[in-house]
Amino acid sequence: MVSPRPEVAAVHFEVRDYEKTITQIKAVLSARVITGERGNIEAIHVLAGSGRSPKQIVRDIESAVMARFGIQVNHKKISVAQVHDEDAEVGAPRIRLVAVNVGISGAMAEAKVHLKVADDLIEGVASGPASKQNRLRLVASGTLNALERYLKGSCVFTVEDVSVITIANRSAVVVAVTLVTPTGEDYFLGSAFVREDDREAVAKATLDAINRQVAVWVRN
Repeated sequence: MVSPRPEVAAVHFEVRDYEKTITQIKAVLSARVITGERGNIEAIHVLAGSGRSPKQIVRDIESAVMARFGIQVNHKKISVAQVHDEDAEVGAPRIRLVAVNVGISGAMAEAKVHLKVADDLIEGVASGPASKQNRLRLVASGTLNALERYLKGSCVFTVEDVSVITIANRSAVVVAVTLVTPTGEDYFLGSAFVREDDREAVAKATLDAINRQVAVWVRN
């Protein structure tokens, strides 16, 4: 019988590898894994639907991490926050876009993005050169700025790239976002079709990239 590898073996794996495996478990909506300096798993925070008991989910996480990575995780390091079934498809709380405004003054532009979380209205702002491509980046940055304010500085987001593409004969926006925390970095990709306004599509693609991840941060 092969003995399981100790948790320090986690140094060979990326946080996103753990999170991808955990989010494939039934009823798990999203996951945030925190690792130590040597890569060992220190905590696992999970947002899940109410269809299964937390104990079942914790056991499945232990089994999945063991089977995929050969690492034993103490159940005390795993916390599960549950939402009602009617909220399960979208996660909770859901961040919703209210308005996007971009103002131009000379060679500079300023993007203001308003988001709503439950009854809270949050404004995010970003400014920079007014080139056409950069105005789209500013909208993405303004969206992330609003989320950072809502999360009260518990994490930092940065826009890696914003691209307008053509797919199925329609224009769409793809946004790449990096989440920076004291324990490392993680990467997310979001997309949205352009309906009437490409700036609105950028904001929606940005939210698509990180909406579920934000739900985990809010609940833990």
